[in-house]
Amino acid sequence: MERERAFDIEQILSRIASGDRQAFAGIVERFQGPLFGFLGRMGLSQTQADELAQETFLRAWRGLGTYRPGKAAFSTWLFAIARHLALDELTRQARRPEQATGDALPEVASDDPQPPALLALARQRQRVHRALGLLAPADRSALALFHIEELGLAEVARIENCTQGALKVRLHRARLRLRALLENDDD
Repeated sequence: MERERAFDIEQILSRIASGDRQAFAGIVERFQGPLFGFLGRMGLSQTQADELAQETFLRAWRGLGTYRPGKAAFSTWLFAIARHLALDELTRQARRPEQATGDALPEVASDDPQPPALLALARQRQRVHRALGLLAPADRSALALFHIEELGLAEVARIENCTQGALKVRLHRARLRLRALLENDDD
């Protein structure tokens, strides 16, 4: 992954292996934003995303010895951990239907008057967020990793634990379902 090369994950992992425990902070700094975004797009509340991101980093720290650079990019390994935790949380949430499935988005970002374009953008984001929430969690995950995190097809397939062909089919079907949901959303 190009972004990861510029980050030089191998150097940081080498420093950690040499006993520099503080070097892991570089990993957290590099990946916390993308992880929070991914977890939020999975339909988790900000609080849940924060907790799962922390748990992801904790599990990554504990499992650094199991990471194999030749098998997958570090980001692929890290997002696979986050995806697993997110799907577990969404499964638990589904068993407790009385609880909300995410932070409600405000109708308008603030009470201040906004230009019409900003208001339209805020409404479009709400529509997309609602529609994503109606997709199966695995479909949300695949769409978020491929389209928003901009990971390659091979990386997403490894994270999703499926073949590239199966992923292409899932992405296609998820896009169709998302489009249909957006077309049927009366706003």
